[in-house]
Amino acid sequence: MIRSVQGHDVLDPDDKESGSMTSKSQKVHVSRLMACASIATLVTTVLSIYLFFVGFLDGRVPYSMHDARVQSALKRPSTYMNLEKLPFNRTLGTFPPIYNFAHILLQFEDADPSRSLREASRRYQSPVGEIYPDDRYFLTSTVVQFRNMDYGMERCVLDPTIPNPNITISGFDPAVNVQHGSEIDIWLLDGSQELSRHVLWTRAPPRQKHFGKIGFSGQGFRHMEFICPSMSFTTFEFSCAPETPQCHVEFWQKKAEPPNGVYMVQHDSRG
Repeated sequence: MIRSVQGHDVLDPDDKESGSMTSKSQKVHVSRLMACASIATLVTTVLSIYLFFVGFLDGRVPYSMHDARVQSALKRPSTYMNLEKLPFNRTLGTFPPIYNFAHILLQFEDADPSRSLREASRRYQSPVGEIYPDDRYFLTSTVVQFRNMDYGMERCVLDPTIPNPNITISGFDPAVNVQHGSEIDIWLLDGSQELSRHVLWTRAPPRQKHFGKIGFSGQGFRHMEFICPSMSFTTFEFSCAPETPQCHVEFWQKKAEPPNGVYMVQHDSRG
């Protein structure tokens, strides 16, 4: 408080003490803020270092562990909820089969213990930008993945064939190159993870079980039936059988009619 003493304005001593206390309080407040900021910085730094090393080690953990993380993050919601509860009258007929084209084919080297995947494509530059056609490349060894479509169409048949070079599809050349006598082992892989160029697919999934064996002679092959639950993925590996370790099967396939290459047919499974 300011008061007048003999014509002069004088600051009350109590006000001096009050101002000093206010200044000390502000300093304590600033010190606390700085301490909190320092702690927050330290915590975020430690967390960043931890996440960095976790990400670094992810490339070395077993596939199944990494697969579980990706699967939980990318699990697709079902579009067929509670359809199994609806009554079905078989006398109404069945749905026609669906020809399912593999959405991705990835190659790896048999001699590579890490089973590192790569993708070959026929992409090209055009006046409107880069074009990525539906052509898919098959070369032993190849991982083929299908997305199982449509509820009630869960009785599937794998049909591995070689594209017929005599069937003309506009602008498409299958470039078939097959060593006759080649025998191919087909393995069912752990297909719980979707393989996509938008998702990490650094290496092939582990083998789940031996699915079958085919001998490539340049013609069609026997069909192989299995159950394919809707809204899930079915993943196969095609690699040279031990009897023909130097086998060679190579071609391009395309989403077209009639089907060509490795494809899957889904049949009505209701009733």
